[in-house]
Amino acid sequence: MNREAVSFRESIRRTFIRYSMVPVVVVALLVLVIIGFSWTYSVTYRNARENRETAGELKRVTDVWYGMLAEVEWGFFKNGEVLSTNKTYNVLYDSCREFGETGNLVVLSPEFEVLFSSKGTVPYYLTEPQYYDWGILHAVTKAYGRTVTSLAEGNLCIGKGVYSAGVLKCIMVYIIPDDVILRLAGSGERYLAITDENGRIYASNNMILHDTYGKISKEFDKETGYIKAAGKLYYLCRTEIDKGLVVYTVDDMTDYIRVIMLMIGVIVTVFAGIVFITYKSTDASSEKYTEDIRRIEAAFESVSNGDFDVRLNTGSSKEFKTIGNDFNAMVKSLREQITENKELATNVAFSQLKQLESQLNPHFLFNTLDNIRFMAKIDVNAAEKMIVSLSGILRYTIRDTREEVTLREDLNNLQFYLNILQIRFNKRFKYRIDVGEDIMDCLIPKLLLQPLLENAIKYGFGDREKLSVVIRGYQITDRLVFVCEDDGAGIEPGRLKEIRETLGKDTNDTAHYGLYNIHRRIKLMYKGDYGLDIEAREGGGTLVRIVLPRTLKKPEN
Repeated sequence: MNREAVSFRESIRRTFIRYSMVPVVVVALLVLVIIGFSWTYSVTYRNARENRETAGELKRVTDVWYGMLAEVEWGFFKNGEVLSTNKTYNVLYDSCREFGETGNLVVLSPEFEVLFSSKGTVPYYLTEPQYYDWGILHAVTKAYGRTVTSLAEGNLCIGKGVYSAGVLKCIMVYIIPDDVILRLAGSGERYLAITDENGRIYASNNMILHDTYGKISKEFDKETGYIKAAGKLYYLCRTEIDKGLVVYTVDDMTDYIRVIMLMIGVIVTVFAGIVFITYKSTDASSEKYTEDIRRIEAAFESVSNGDFDVRLNTGSSKEFKTIGNDFNAMVKSLREQITENKELATNVAFSQLKQLESQLNPHFLFNTLDNIRFMAKIDVNAAEKMIVSLSGILRYTIRDTREEVTLREDLNNLQFYLNILQIRFNKRFKYRIDVGEDIMDCLIPKLLLQPLLENAIKYGFGDREKLSVVIRGYQITDRLVFVCEDDGAGIEPGRLKEIRETLGKDTNDTAHYGLYNIHRRIKLMYKGDYGLDIEAREGGGTLVRIVLPRTLKKPEN
């Protein structure tokens, strides 16, 4: 069902509303996207950076202690498998100098007897039998010479077994000072926890990450990404280092989300205000900007009803003033032409020719103004260009009273028409003009080519999305041939037969004038086998051919 047409004023009003809303919506969405992207990037980047820095520092300090145990082991073998107490202290102090305090280095025999303790005391979990089969002692004996890291009763320990010829000689265990690792957890703006590979927490800056057993809560024991816990949204970054330790950093997104929702609320409120103001102001604006359009519509309506004394007065802009002046000139020309045709009634051929021309110009002008009327709803700049092109066509049509013009002049006028079509149909319409330079100064009937193109547009589109038109011009001996070919909807055989029969008559008893007027003008202006014929192309499309005598423009004296 066709939609009911609305007035141009109402269309302009709706256009004002539509195109004032779209930029606001686009800007609002763009702001939200930018804010969301910036916020997400900032949170994830800062979280990942702090996680990497903490994990990197944790790896670095554990590497120091790993190196310390390797150096103690090397000194052990260097001294004939005898532990040097002084050298062990030296290695211990040199390794821990940067941390400000030293941990407790304990050396045990394979039977777990204490051989050395840097602090003079030995934790119970290194001497009591019930701890031999688990914890750090179990990890060391299972590692067979590799350095391992493990939690023991809340203490982070590094251990290594010293082997000679496959036989365990002693066990070294370094109990890391708590403050060194706790300083890495810090008290930053995000939650941080350091755990072993089993999830037991050694250090953290917030109890929210703990479960009741001192391990990382299962809600946070995930890979890097967004997670939901306790009804809140968090962003978690997880890094595992090669010492059996894992670093978790977590951001609470609740406050960020509140800020985003507040900004969305502000933007929606502003947008609602703009909608209200725009709706109230568009009625007066549409009344003002469509005043000249209504005058033009009324003037053309009067002309279509036979009133050639009407005058069009417009002045809201330079372009509308030009339209008004050219319209008045057109009406004056039509009025004078009608008078002249009455006076020359005795010359039948001349009278018929003038009648055909007077049918041609108003037909085209009415269609073009109708196009401008609708294009003005979409793009004001495009409408302005169409008005300028229409002004050029009116000047050419009205002010130049010659029956014949050069092909170059007619093609220049055709370009104005093509400008209008290109704006109206945009990418849906393509054209190509292929005319040799050697015939540009030949004389042809004025406004010969434009009706061909107009006819192709009118009937070529049909239900098709796109249309291409090619206009070619060339000479064959003493004749000019012009071909207008399109790839449009084509023409039915019955309709083609009817058109050809009409072209062979001296009068047109149908409602279609375009091609008949062109053919009849040629027959009246030139004596001989000249005129227009039409063909239907296979697969769709129409070809119209015009044949004229080749006549060169006489040089001016």
